[in-house]
Amino acid sequence: MTRCEEIDLEIRRQALRLYPCCVALFELPLMVYAQIKEDNTTRRNPYRVSEARIRKIISSMPELN
Repeated sequence: MTRCEEIDLEIRRQALRLYPCCVALFELPLMVYAQIKEDNTTRRNPYRVSEARIRKIISSMPELN
């Protein structure tokens, strides 16, 4: 598994975990971004990810459409 695939998997995992907590789908990318940034403090190699990339991955998920 490449680093890019690992980051994509983490984004998908966080999106599925946080989906029940969000009121509207448009706020989900911000929630995922905030959670990944918070988790980066405990990672040895922090994930570098943008909100645009998170939004793109979430929009491609069939589970959330």
